[in-house]
Amino acid sequence: MIDVLLVARFELHRAVRTWRALALLVLYAVASAGVAWIFVQMVGVMENNLATQLGVAQTETPGAMLAELQSSSMWRDVLGVMTGSPHLVDALVDVPPLALMNLWFGFLVVPFFAASASTESIAIDVQTRAIRFEAQRTGRVELVVGRFLGQLVLTAVAALVSVAVVFVVGATQMVVPDRLALLGWLLWFVPRTLAFGVPFVGLGLAASQVTSSPAWARVLAVGAVAGSWTAFGLARYGEQRRGFALLSDVALQVLPQGWLHGLWEPGVGWLLPAIVCCALGLAAVAAGYLRFQARDL
Repeated sequence: MIDVLLVARFELHRAVRTWRALALLVLYAVASAGVAWIFVQMVGVMENNLATQLGVAQTETPGAMLAELQSSSMWRDVLGVMTGSPHLVDALVDVPPLALMNLWFGFLVVPFFAASASTESIAIDVQTRAIRFEAQRTGRVELVVGRFLGQLVLTAVAALVSVAVVFVVGATQMVVPDRLALLGWLLWFVPRTLAFGVPFVGLGLAASQVTSSPAWARVLAVGAVAGSWTAFGLARYGEQRRGFALLSDVALQVLPQGWLHGLWEPGVGWLLPAIVCCALGLAAVAAGYLRFQARDL
């Protein structure tokens, strides 16, 4: 474990030193800020539509009618589409909309961020053959697990940066009745975002173990992430088709997206899907290690 932690620390130091991971963090932060701003404007539009329906004056600053908006059927419809689980609407209707938006955005973007950031972990050192010097001092399992842990920490940092950016946008661009509650909900959702990112960190690390080209590793990982979303859509479609229901059910169990609805669950209901996502991430890393353990470094 000491070797694993040392490798993880080295992975984080290299991410800072090379600026590649920091560049991805900046891009993620900018994207989060942009989506948060667009969402705030959308809240303003929905509030003005609600004001027209109620026959009251429209508001100039988004959030002035937030309580009325959250109790409206319009917002309940939006929640049903956002979560994909209409039965969760009653449990989530009182959660700050900006926190729900950030969780939804994280579920969409973190897989690509996690896979892209982790693809260079091993492939770049295999390409330069610098990994030989590490392999002389520790085992290959420690190398892989340490890289995996370092990338998980980097993904967690990205999620926290997103929280900070979204909170600032919300606090400055809309009326927030309780800023402390908004910050609390944003932080409460971070473990769920991170849990959903674990399988894709594993996917990126698996791609990094099977090739010595960082570029090809990134292509494989990002392509696999996009393919997983496509497979998820096909599996959901096949659920309702006779003859494909069993195959679709199996596919939904091994795809991270198949557990996505569970991560919206209130209370501790999200813990089981989170554990499954972590297991899928470890399985992806192990699949890549089957190739890496036999490679001539």
